[in-house]
Amino acid sequence: MDSKGQESWRRSNGILINREPAGVLDRLNDETEEITGRITGVRRSTRPAPKIANAFTVLDVERKRYHVIYVYRVDYRSGFQPNVGQVVKFTKSCHAPCRSEELWLSTPSYYRDQEKLPPGIADPYDSTLTRDIGPWMSNRIGIGSIEAKAVLSSDSEPWVYCTSHLQSDRACRQLRSTFSGEFDYDAATEIKDVDGFAMWLGVDFALQVDKGEHLKLDASDSLRSLLTTYCIGLLQQQGLRNIDTFVEVYHGPVHYEDESGVITTRDDLVDIHGAQRAWFTKRTEFAYQSEYRFAISTLGNPTVDVFKMEVSDELRQLTLAT
Repeated sequence: MDSKGQESWRRSNGILINREPAGVLDRLNDETEEITGRITGVRRSTRPAPKIANAFTVLDVERKRYHVIYVYRVDYRSGFQPNVGQVVKFTKSCHAPCRSEELWLSTPSYYRDQEKLPPGIADPYDSTLTRDIGPWMSNRIGIGSIEAKAVLSSDSEPWVYCTSHLQSDRACRQLRSTFSGEFDYDAATEIKDVDGFAMWLGVDFALQVDKGEHLKLDASDSLRSLLTTYCIGLLQQQGLRNIDTFVEVYHGPVHYEDESGVITTRDDLVDIHGAQRAWFTKRTEFAYQSEYRFAISTLGNPTVDVFKMEVSDELRQLTLAT
């Protein structure tokens, strides 16, 4: 750590990673909220954006490329909830991150659309928000009470990595037994440090994603592109230039609910931060899985449902077979 509070890591293949100090994070969070409010017309005090918990810059010396990674810790659970306990990934042995060469990230649409996935993995409502739109329609049409639901999803999707968070060894054994019976999962891998795991997921993703092969930009990316350009501009003021990839990693417990509020006005239809909440929302029928999710997002829409990422030494060192 240097005199400004900046931590650095260096890989043997010419990769230099820097963690931005707290003062830079405070400025990024304050100014990002302000520019978001100007773009959307929404006051800063309503629907605040998730706070950036960590920010990293990655210099690939050999390829002469810069990457920027923002990491957010999120928790959309309502009311009193227990703290996140042990975080565990249940898999078949061949996919256990403590020993596999690859870590598979999947899009929410993969879970929504794959007909061959077994019940409990397939989820037609993954990363969507279901809201009561009846009051808004009644006000517009003026014909009395109307019963209607709206299923909302984001225009762009992340790739997600799904684990579980458990409060005790007994809970871990019970869920392991359930997953073994339902999905033939015979391995359990503890994620020892979720913040570190999120960081290295973002770093390795930035270094391995191919924007031409894995992503496609479309018109729906325009607002996000503007915000991304603005955020990168803040870091460029620190001396960085020619940033190639901007990655956001969100991680936290999944919130389980069957209805996500009521739409009564036109303003209720617009929620710039609704995408992130949707990524961490599932129906209550899945609550027994106690999911803790990592969502990796970048500018553009995924063109492959499953992104197979090489497991780095840093990621593997944060896992432990249990």
